[in-house]
Amino acid sequence: MDLHQFIQLTVNGLINGSTYALLGVGFALILGVTGRFHFAYAFTYTLTGYLAAVAASSWGLPVIPAMLIGLLVGIVMGVLIEVGVYRPLAAKAGTNSLLVIFVASLGITIAGQSAITLIWGLNAQARTLEAFKISTWHLGSINFTNLDVLTVVVAWACTLAFSAFLRFSSHGRQIKAVRANPEMAQAVGIDSRAIYRVAFAIGSIFAGVAAILYTLKYAAVPDMGQRPVFYALVVAFIGGTARAPWKVGLTGLGLGLIESWSGNWVSAQWSSTIVFAVLLIYLTWQSLKSAAWARPIRVLAQQS
Repeated sequence: MDLHQFIQLTVNGLINGSTYALLGVGFALILGVTGRFHFAYAFTYTLTGYLAAVAASSWGLPVIPAMLIGLLVGIVMGVLIEVGVYRPLAAKAGTNSLLVIFVASLGITIAGQSAITLIWGLNAQARTLEAFKISTWHLGSINFTNLDVLTVVVAWACTLAFSAFLRFSSHGRQIKAVRANPEMAQAVGIDSRAIYRVAFAIGSIFAGVAAILYTLKYAAVPDMGQRPVFYALVVAFIGGTARAPWKVGLTGLGLGLIESWSGNWVSAQWSSTIVFAVLLIYLTWQSLKSAAWARPIRVLAQQS
């Protein structure tokens, strides 16, 4: 791999990694605050991108109102899933709530994808969204588009703004309190149910923004949320659900770089396998760290 190819792959990794960062921050927020394994994140992602494209292409709305409609519906759907599905199931399931909610979220994703296909038809699944003319920019021999630049700027603006929100606002401190200890937060007067709704709303915003950026670059299709939710899960697990959003975002950036660099040796079809391997290595390492018999290995690792 020559230097030019390495730099191009790095640029591609930073672009894709910024999207993974945005998705991971939203998923980590929901999982860390509520404990819900929100696999239906894939559905809210798809619904936002698809509805924005439909509103612009079929309903004839200007692109900005179309994107806002898609984003608003995605937010409302995310909150309704928490209030109308997850919360009642968690109350009934008790200690088994994690598994029950995961199964329910998987069902919502499958049903939602099927509903989108039924409503808008099998013959016109791909829906495009055009906000501006996409042009290729050149920096020496490195190529990227103006939409790529917008993706990176928007993703990190959202991530850093949310980091500041958590650190400096009273609502942000309440979110962190519920994430750290829901019972104690409830005891001091914080409405944990309201914070759960806020977490789902903010997480759905991040998923929706990522979906709109994807739709602008490619097109909206009914199954477009499957791969993003997998990347969001990996970023959230490796980055940590209790860490600052910008740190979780850096994990997404690193994942994008690993995926892009690996493309020099494996085909793009194997990129998801590479990401899964990263998660497997991380989980294995965490198991080694927690195992008493692995203490000599940890000592040697620290010395080296």
